[in-house]
Amino acid sequence: MSTETHDKTRRPEAAPPVVDRDAFEAALAEQVARDKEVTRMGDRAAAARRRLPMVRVENYAFAGPEGPVSLVELFGAHYLLLVQNVMFGPDWEEGCPSCTWAVDNLPADMARLDDEGIAFALVSHGPVEKLERWRKGHGWDHTWVSSGPTTYHDDWGWTVPGEDGSPFPLPGYSYYLLRDGVPYLTYMTRARGTEAILPVAHIMDRTCYGRQQDWEDSPQGWPQYPTYG
Repeated sequence: MSTETHDKTRRPEAAPPVVDRDAFEAALAEQVARDKEVTRMGDRAAAARRRLPMVRVENYAFAGPEGPVSLVELFGAHYLLLVQNVMFGPDWEEGCPSCTWAVDNLPADMARLDDEGIAFALVSHGPVEKLERWRKGHGWDHTWVSSGPTTYHDDWGWTVPGEDGSPFPLPGYSYYLLRDGVPYLTYMTRARGTEAILPVAHIMDRTCYGRQQDWEDSPQGWPQYPTYG
């Protein structure tokens, strides 16, 4: 993963073409129509998501800062639970920069999730002592537990064999429902499926330069940098 940084605060030389108001309004109307198609497709996908079945999950005993914490205990007083699987390997000294950015994207007021009956926690494969150091260093007050003592990451595909054969963590989100004291997995997503709850990414998408990442289809001359740079 590249650690090279790029200064996106500097204004690029390239810019959209200048047109009159009528031409702009016409082009914008076409884009709004496309955006509405995306919204309607999103509604259809969400409707299908609400109809997914669920699967029972073991009540794993994670390692917390003050001792073992079960999956059920992560729900607290809630019946819904969102778990962010953060990339932090057992031998890592720092958390994944991309996952760290994703945690920083979370709502400033997490009590908004409480209002909806949703608990939230971070889970990583690394030892809890390292997770606590990273958490405190970034000023997070989220619950963060280690799955190191369990088979959770292997059981649910949150680790894959790395280049040296050792487990390599993957990022993503798991959504759970608690019924009669039993935890069930109702949905999970990885890769770009995680973008649904990354507001900064959506804000960048709507600027004229987008995310300025090298995979984007952008006009000639638009700034583009490595995705993880």
